Amino acid sequence: MDRFTNKVVIVTGAASGIGKASALRIAAEGGIVACLDVQEQALHDAVKEINANSATTGSASAYLCDIGNPQAITDAVAAVIKDHKKLNALCNIAGILKLQNTLEVNLEDWNQIIAVNLTGTFLMCQTALPHLIGTKGSIVNMASTAALGSHPWTAAYAASKGGILSMTKTFSIEFAKQGINANSLSPASVETPMSNNAKLPEGADYDLLKKILPLNGLVRPASDVASLVAFLASEDAVHINGVDVRIDGGMMT
Repeated sequence: MDRFTNKVVIVTGAASGIGKASALRIAAEGGIVACLDVQEQALHDAVKEINANSATTGSASAYLCDIGNPQAITDAVAAVIKDHKKLNALCNIAGILKLQNTLEVNLEDWNQIIAVNLTGTFLMCQTALPHLIGTKGSIVNMASTAALGSHPWTAAYAASKGGILSMTKTFSIEFAKQGINANSLSPASVETPMSNNAKLPEGADYDLLKKILPLNGLVRPASDVASLVAFLASEDAVHINGVDVRIDGGMMT
Protein backbone atom coordinates (compact mmCIF):
# COMPACT_ATOMS: atom_id res chain seq x y z
CA MET A 1 0.00 0.00 0.00
CA ASP A 2 1.63 3.23 -1.20
CA ARG A 3 -0.85 5.91 -0.19
CA PHE A 4 1.90 8.51 0.05
CA THR A 5 3.76 8.02 -3.23
CA ASN A 6 5.11 11.44 -4.30
CA LYS A 7 3.51 13.02 -1.22
CA VAL A 8 5.58 15.31 1.02
CA VAL A 9 4.73 15.00 4.70
CA ILE A 10 6.14 16.92 7.66
CA VAL A 11 6.28 14.95 10.92
CA THR A 12 7.33 16.81 14.06
CA GLY A 13 8.79 14.95 17.02
CA ALA A 14 10.14 12.42 14.54
CA ALA A 15 13.21 11.42 16.57
CA SER A 16 11.30 9.11 18.90
CA GLY A 17 7.98 7.78 20.08
CA ILE A 18 4.81 8.35 18.08
CA GLY A 19 6.56 10.82 15.78
CA LYS A 20 9.23 8.30 14.77
CA ALA A 21 6.66 5.53 14.39
CA SER A 22 4.54 7.80 12.19
CA ALA A 23 7.50 8.75 10.02
CA LEU A 24 8.38 5.05 9.63
CA ARG A 25 4.80 4.19 8.65
CA ILE A 26 4.42 7.02 6.13
CA ALA A 27 7.81 6.29 4.54
CA ALA A 28 6.80 2.63 4.30
CA GLU A 29 3.82 3.78 2.26
CA GLY A 30 5.96 5.72 -0.22
CA GLY A 31 5.98 9.09 1.52
CA ILE A 32 8.69 11.73 1.29
CA VAL A 33 8.95 12.44 5.00
CA ALA A 34 10.46 15.64 6.37
CA CYS A 35 11.40 14.68 9.93
CA LEU A 36 11.55 17.59 12.40
CA ASP A 37 12.90 17.36 15.93
CA VAL A 38 15.01 19.28 18.43
CA GLN A 39 17.14 16.24 19.38
CA GLU A 40 19.81 16.42 16.71
CA GLN A 41 21.59 13.08 17.12
CA ALA A 42 18.39 11.13 17.76
CA LEU A 43 16.83 12.78 14.71
CA HIS A 44 19.68 11.78 12.41
CA ASP A 45 19.64 8.27 13.86
CA ALA A 46 15.90 7.99 13.23
CA VAL A 47 16.22 9.21 9.63
CA LYS A 48 19.06 6.74 9.03
CA GLU A 49 16.92 3.93 10.45
CA ILE A 50 13.91 4.87 8.32
CA ASN A 51 15.93 5.01 5.11
CA ALA A 52 17.60 1.69 5.90
CA ASN A 53 14.32 -0.04 6.74
CA SER A 54 13.47 -2.76 4.24
CA ALA A 55 9.81 -1.68 4.35
CA THR A 56 10.60 1.89 3.28
CA THR A 57 9.50 2.69 -0.27
CA GLY A 58 9.70 6.44 0.24
CA SER A 59 12.40 8.48 1.96
CA ALA A 60 13.15 10.53 5.05
CA SER A 61 15.25 13.63 5.64
CA ALA A 62 16.17 15.50 8.80
CA TYR A 63 15.36 19.10 9.71
CA LEU A 64 16.54 20.31 13.11
CA CYS A 65 13.71 22.32 14.66
CA ASP A 66 12.67 23.43 18.14
CA ILE A 67 8.93 24.03 17.80
CA GLY A 68 9.09 26.18 20.90
CA ASN A 69 11.07 28.66 18.76
CA PRO A 70 8.97 30.58 16.18
CA GLN A 71 11.94 31.41 13.96
CA ALA A 72 13.04 27.77 13.93
CA ILE A 73 9.59 26.80 12.67
CA THR A 74 9.71 29.40 9.90
CA ASP A 75 13.17 28.24 8.84
CA ALA A 76 12.34 24.53 8.93
CA VAL A 77 9.16 24.80 6.86
CA ALA A 78 10.94 27.06 4.37
CA ALA A 79 13.73 24.48 4.06
CA VAL A 80 11.23 21.68 3.43
CA ILE A 81 9.50 23.69 0.70
CA LYS A 82 12.85 24.64 -0.84
CA ASP A 83 13.92 20.99 -0.94
CA HIS A 84 10.63 19.41 -2.04
CA LYS A 85 8.62 22.24 -3.67
CA LYS A 86 5.33 21.25 -2.02
CA LEU A 87 3.64 19.97 1.13
CA ASN A 88 0.79 17.45 1.25
CA ALA A 89 0.36 16.78 4.94
CA LEU A 90 1.45 18.06 8.35
CA CYS A 91 1.57 15.72 11.35
CA ASN A 92 2.16 17.61 14.59
CA ILE A 93 3.37 14.98 17.02
CA ALA A 94 6.06 16.83 19.03
CA GLY A 95 5.26 17.61 22.63
CA ILE A 96 6.49 17.55 26.21
CA LEU A 97 4.97 16.15 29.39
CA LYS A 98 5.61 16.83 33.05
CA LEU A 99 3.58 15.20 35.82
CA GLN A 100 3.27 17.67 38.68
CA ASN A 101 1.05 18.32 41.65
CA THR A 102 -1.05 21.30 40.65
CA LEU A 103 0.00 23.33 43.69
CA GLU A 104 3.64 22.87 42.70
CA VAL A 105 3.39 23.90 39.04
CA ASN A 106 5.54 26.99 38.53
CA LEU A 107 5.00 29.54 35.79
CA GLU A 108 8.18 28.56 33.95
CA ASP A 109 7.01 24.95 33.56
CA TRP A 110 3.49 26.06 32.61
CA ASN A 111 4.76 28.45 29.94
CA GLN A 112 7.19 25.89 28.51
CA ILE A 113 4.51 23.22 28.09
CA ILE A 114 2.06 25.68 26.52
CA ALA A 115 4.79 27.12 24.26
CA VAL A 116 5.84 23.74 22.87
CA ASN A 117 2.60 21.77 22.83
CA LEU A 118 0.05 24.44 21.94
CA THR A 119 1.82 27.49 20.53
CA GLY A 120 4.30 25.34 18.62
CA THR A 121 1.48 23.32 17.06
CA PHE A 122 -0.36 26.52 16.13
CA LEU A 123 2.72 28.06 14.52
CA MET A 124 3.48 24.88 12.58
CA CYS A 125 -0.07 24.93 11.22
CA GLN A 126 -0.04 28.66 10.48
CA THR A 127 3.27 28.40 8.64
CA ALA A 128 2.37 25.26 6.70
CA LEU A 129 -1.21 26.15 5.75
CA PRO A 130 -0.42 28.33 2.69
CA HIS A 131 1.47 25.36 1.23
CA LEU A 132 -1.18 22.82 2.25
CA ILE A 133 -3.89 24.89 0.60
CA GLY A 134 -1.99 24.53 -2.66
CA THR A 135 -2.21 20.73 -2.48
CA LYS A 136 -5.55 20.45 -0.62
CA GLY A 137 -3.62 18.75 2.12
CA SER A 138 -4.17 17.38 5.59
CA ILE A 139 -3.37 18.39 9.15
CA VAL A 140 -3.10 15.79 11.91
CA ASN A 141 -2.60 17.21 15.40
CA MET A 142 -1.74 15.20 18.50
CA ALA A 143 -4.08 15.83 21.41
CA SER A 144 -4.54 13.46 24.37
CA THR A 145 -7.15 11.82 26.54
CA ALA A 146 -5.80 14.22 29.18
CA ALA A 147 -7.85 16.88 27.37
CA LEU A 148 -11.02 14.80 27.59
CA GLY A 149 -11.07 13.35 31.08
CA SER A 150 -9.81 13.64 34.61
CA HIS A 151 -6.07 12.99 34.39
CA PRO A 152 -4.22 13.80 37.62
CA TRP A 153 -1.00 15.80 37.72
CA THR A 154 -1.40 17.17 34.18
CA ALA A 155 -2.85 20.69 34.59
CA ALA A 156 -0.52 22.33 32.05
CA TYR A 157 -0.35 19.34 29.71
CA ALA A 158 -4.13 18.87 29.70
CA ALA A 159 -4.65 22.58 29.05
CA SER A 160 -2.25 22.49 26.10
CA LYS A 161 -3.95 19.45 24.59
CA GLY A 162 -7.41 20.89 25.16
CA GLY A 163 -6.28 23.93 23.21
CA ILE A 164 -5.15 21.67 20.37
CA LEU A 165 -8.59 20.03 20.25
CA SER A 166 -10.39 23.36 19.94
CA MET A 167 -7.85 24.87 17.56
CA THR A 168 -8.01 21.89 15.22
CA LYS A 169 -11.79 22.18 14.97
CA THR A 170 -11.36 25.87 14.11
CA PHE A 171 -8.99 24.97 11.27
CA SER A 172 -11.41 22.31 10.01
CA ILE A 173 -14.15 24.92 9.53
CA GLU A 174 -12.05 27.89 8.46
CA PHE A 175 -10.18 26.06 5.70
CA ALA A 176 -12.70 23.40 4.62
CA LYS A 177 -13.71 25.24 1.45
CA GLN A 178 -10.04 25.44 0.50
CA GLY A 179 -9.72 21.67 0.56
CA ILE A 180 -8.00 21.26 3.93
CA ASN A 181 -9.03 18.54 6.35
CA ALA A 182 -7.83 18.94 9.94
CA ASN A 183 -8.23 16.27 12.58
CA SER A 184 -6.72 15.29 15.91
CA LEU A 185 -5.91 12.14 17.85
CA SER A 186 -6.29 11.56 21.57
CA PRO A 187 -4.20 8.59 22.71
CA ALA A 188 -4.20 7.21 26.22
CA SER A 189 -1.10 5.51 27.61
CA VAL A 190 1.41 4.73 24.86
CA GLU A 191 4.85 3.15 25.11
CA THR A 192 7.12 6.10 24.28
CA PRO A 193 10.27 7.67 25.77
CA MET A 194 8.19 10.70 26.82
CA SER A 195 5.76 8.55 28.78
CA ASN A 196 8.44 6.28 30.18
CA ASN A 197 10.50 9.22 31.42
CA ALA A 198 7.57 11.00 33.07
CA LYS A 199 8.04 10.66 36.82
CA LEU A 200 5.11 10.65 39.20
CA PRO A 201 5.13 13.59 41.61
CA GLU A 202 6.29 13.00 45.16
CA GLY A 203 3.52 11.58 47.32
CA ALA A 204 1.40 10.60 44.32
CA ASP A 205 -1.78 8.67 45.13
CA TYR A 206 -1.41 5.46 43.11
CA ASP A 207 -5.18 4.92 43.13
CA LEU A 208 -5.40 7.85 40.71
CA LEU A 209 -3.45 5.87 38.12
CA LYS A 210 -6.68 4.01 37.41
CA LYS A 211 -7.88 7.20 35.69
CA ILE A 212 -5.18 7.06 33.04
CA LEU A 213 -4.99 3.35 32.15
CA PRO A 214 -7.00 1.52 29.46
CA LEU A 215 -9.67 -0.89 30.70
CA ASN A 216 -7.55 -3.82 29.54
CA GLY A 217 -4.58 -2.43 31.46
CA LEU A 218 -2.33 -2.57 28.40
CA VAL A 219 0.01 0.22 27.34
CA ARG A 220 0.14 0.01 23.56
CA PRO A 221 3.14 0.58 21.25
CA ALA A 222 3.54 3.84 19.33
CA SER A 223 2.93 1.99 16.06
CA ASP A 224 -0.75 1.62 17.01
CA VAL A 225 -1.13 5.39 16.99
CA ALA A 226 1.08 5.80 13.92
CA SER A 227 -1.28 3.70 11.81
CA LEU A 228 -4.09 6.16 12.52
CA VAL A 229 -1.83 9.17 11.96
CA ALA A 230 -1.03 7.78 8.53
CA PHE A 231 -4.70 7.14 7.73
CA LEU A 232 -5.79 10.67 8.68
CA ALA A 233 -2.88 12.20 6.75
CA SER A 234 -3.76 10.21 3.62
CA GLU A 235 -6.36 10.73 0.90
CA ASP A 236 -8.32 7.85 2.40
CA ALA A 237 -9.48 10.34 5.04
CA VAL A 238 -10.38 13.09 2.57
CA HIS A 239 -13.98 13.28 3.86
CA ILE A 240 -13.05 13.21 7.55
CA ASN A 241 -12.73 16.71 8.94
CA GLY A 242 -12.90 18.27 12.40
CA VAL A 243 -12.84 14.92 14.18
CA ASP A 244 -10.90 13.85 17.28
CA VAL A 245 -10.23 10.12 17.39
CA ARG A 246 -9.62 8.46 20.75
CA ILE A 247 -7.12 5.60 20.96
CA ASP A 248 -7.60 4.57 24.55
CA GLY A 249 -8.63 0.91 24.85
CA GLY A 250 -12.02 1.97 26.16
CA MET A 251 -10.61 4.13 28.97
CA MET A 252 -12.99 7.03 28.26
CA THR A 253 -16.01 4.80 27.55
